[in-house]
Amino acid sequence: MTKHDDPNTLLTYSVAPDTIPQSLETYVASQMPGTDRLDVRQWVKDGRVMVDGQPGKASRYVTVGQQIAVTPPPPRLHEAVPQALDLPIRFQDEALIVVSKPTGMATHPGPGWWKGSCVNALLHAISDWPGVGGVAGPGIVHRLDRDTTGLLIFAKTDRAHQALLTAMRERQIERQYVAWVVGHLEEAGMIDAPLARDPEDPQRVCVREDGKNAVTHWRTLRVETDRTLLALRLGTGRNHQIRVHMASRGNPVWGDPVYGTAEAFMALHAWQLRFPHPITGIEMAFEEPVPPQWQALGAL
Repeated sequence: MTKHDDPNTLLTYSVAPDTIPQSLETYVASQMPGTDRLDVRQWVKDGRVMVDGQPGKASRYVTVGQQIAVTPPPPRLHEAVPQALDLPIRFQDEALIVVSKPTGMATHPGPGWWKGSCVNALLHAISDWPGVGGVAGPGIVHRLDRDTTGLLIFAKTDRAHQALLTAMRERQIERQYVAWVVGHLEEAGMIDAPLARDPEDPQRVCVREDGKNAVTHWRTLRVETDRTLLALRLGTGRNHQIRVHMASRGNPVWGDPVYGTAEAFMALHAWQLRFPHPITGIEMAFEEPVPPQWQALGAL
């Protein structure tokens, strides 16, 4: 397994045409989930971030087509503490881990809440993690909201992490969800509405013309008196995407405490996951049954 202090190991990124205007430190942090922007700023000062072969400047904006090369420092200990938490591991090899996240568990910790997340659980469960993104611990590929359940991928090496992030950007990672939503919907449809942070509440996301492109596809599986069961496929992977898109058309996810009405749980589940293995290229496919509490809404 490669180490971050191996001088022959670089993480390379090409600034894509749809990249929104942003500083070098923000761009690099966005390409390495779990990496703090302030850490990237220090890497730039230390000469670990190159732009088209030249030392980068943290505050200078990136431009389309630039080649960014990053040499992260040796991994440091994660600020999160290992915890013995119930986080089912559905698959594991030397490159990656697939887990089934329960409701109420965050994908990763953050300032002020360093316990109780998938990262805490994995730091306890996995002993052979050399470090991803400069931190000895899980390589976050994508996220699920705290109240969303289902399948998540974590990378175990920088090589796997970079390959999985590339697959995510190129839409080679297919994620299917199921959700109960309020009201009735037709057999199938698509929502194409850009999303951005709500300027009045940064904890929320809203549909905004100046937001990032976001596409959600759905098809109806079952209709009840006051709700509809949907299968949903992401065309993009924006924060709170399904929840905001469905709420924007008057069909919030059942039990959504932010964009709808809080109930005993939120009925949104990452059901199917399909992607090429980051090392072998072999297609990986997983399916996770809905949690037992869904029985209260009727059998699927």
